[in-house]
Parts: sequence; structure tokens; C-alpha cells
Amino acid sequence: MANAPILKVRPYGSSAAYTDLAPYIAIEGLKWSRNDIDASDAGRDQSGLLHRARVAIKIRLDANCRPLNETELTTVLTALKPEWLQVQYFDVQEGSVVTKKMYSNNIPASFLIRKGTVNLWSGISFPLIEA
Repeated sequence: MANAPILKVRPYGSSAAYTDLAPYIAIEGLKWSRNDIDASDAGRDQSGLLHRARVAIKIRLDANCRPLNETELTTVLTALKPEWLQVQYFDVQEGSVVTKKMYSNNIPASFLIRKGTVNLWSGISFPLIEA
């Protein structure tokens, strides 16, 4: 299990090599969450009774990166640029490495500091949301 990929991505449907994003993730920087998708008629009625109609369960990963230099940041941003991604990660509910179609959006990065000739960026975070 020690060699299991934590987080690898490539363009969906591509046979290109995966980009391993694990080295860029901060300690405690990866959050797994299950999201229930309910039917459009789900919700509470006027008496407060809940009508639940789950139609799907989707997984969302939220990643926070450690401070990155510009080369590392370019690697992360380029890997996440395709509209659809094939993502390999260890799924805590499944207890194994899974591969899923996901997308990412809204990726911020803030200039942190210049150390010698190296610019460092922080505040880098991104979601990976199951299609």
C-alpha cells in the first residue's frame, strides 16, 4: 500500500502518462467527501416532512498544495487544465485505489515570496469533482 498513488491525473480518455500530484500536496492537504445528489423533487414539504430521493453519489476531493515554485505550479496547473480528467486516487470508502472521471475548476494561487531567484506561490487549492 505504501506505493499506492495518492493522487494522479491525466486528460480523460488519454493514454498519456499520469501526472503525480501527490508531491505537491501539503501535509493534511487532501480532503475526501461524499456528495449525495437528490432528485429535483426532493426536499421538505410544508409540514416539514423530508422527501428524499437520492439519484447518485459523487465523490469530491479538495486539495491544498504546499508552497510551490513556478515550475511546480506550472506542472499542477497544466495537469488540471483539461475539461475532463482521469483521476487515480486512494478512495477511503472503497479501501483501494480507484480511477474516476472528474473535473476541476477555480484554482487560486497567490504570490508568496521571492527567495533568491525562485518565486514561491501559496494558497494553491483545487477541487476534483466526480462527473
